[in-house]
Amino acid sequence: MTTKIEKLYTTLLARKVVNFDEIMESARNIIGDHVERRYIYRKYVDRLIDKGKLHRVRRGIYVVLSPIEEIEKHVADKFLIASKVRNRYFLGFHTALEFYGCSYSHHKEVYICVREEDRFDPFEFQGVKFRPVFIRDLDMGVEKKMYGKDMLWISSKERTFIDCIDRVDYAGGWEESLKSLVGLGGLDFKKILQLVPEYEKEILYRRVGYILELLKEHSQFYEHLEGDFLDELEKHVTEQPRYLIQGKSGSLNQRWNLYVPDDLEEILRGI
Repeated sequence: MTTKIEKLYTTLLARKVVNFDEIMESARNIIGDHVERRYIYRKYVDRLIDKGKLHRVRRGIYVVLSPIEEIEKHVADKFLIASKVRNRYFLGFHTALEFYGCSYSHHKEVYICVREEDRFDPFEFQGVKFRPVFIRDLDMGVEKKMYGKDMLWISSKERTFIDCIDRVDYAGGWEESLKSLVGLGGLDFKKILQLVPEYEKEILYRRVGYILELLKEHSQFYEHLEGDFLDELEKHVTEQPRYLIQGKSGSLNQRWNLYVPDDLEEILRGI
């Protein structure tokens, strides 16, 4: 006869990574709605940890191990862990680039975008650091993606593109960002045009226009970019010259009225 703790473990095993709220939901389906959180932790979670079937990532988040797995040899899914930290969130910047399979390199940091009031302390697990990035708008250009038996909130490809140009430090710097964006296929350029005004930053029209024009020359994913689209971005460029990278001099790009470091385009040669 299958015990309640075995039923709970089997249910959790399908999820691979769970938070305590999900454990409670599964426990109540098996045991009944009357159970309290403290009881479930002492009676079930503690015992599953002792048996090596649950491993604590941080307070309230657990990796679920199969009967033949050991935590020392198990590589936990960083996307799943990140999705359990807060209810309102999305995965963005370089983490989104990795999710879409176009990141030039893999980083040991995961960026979880949350509102400032939902801040959490950065934590590390299996050599990966999970960090909050404070974002005002958690809905604009954010999509829900099926991931195994879970759902993840991820910035859309279009928002990822803009975010990685807007706050390039969270994309690994300009070189990593450009080498990653060159492989970001399937962009809807009309959606980019709709999103840029939401940032309320004039410099983004220049940056997005210049980077798209640059990528059009170096990537098959941008070959179908039409001139009319770039013209729409160009309409918002003011007469005052700006720097692509603040404080770094370079040649003035006339179309975007943007000082571009002379060595920037070299980044994409040979990619």
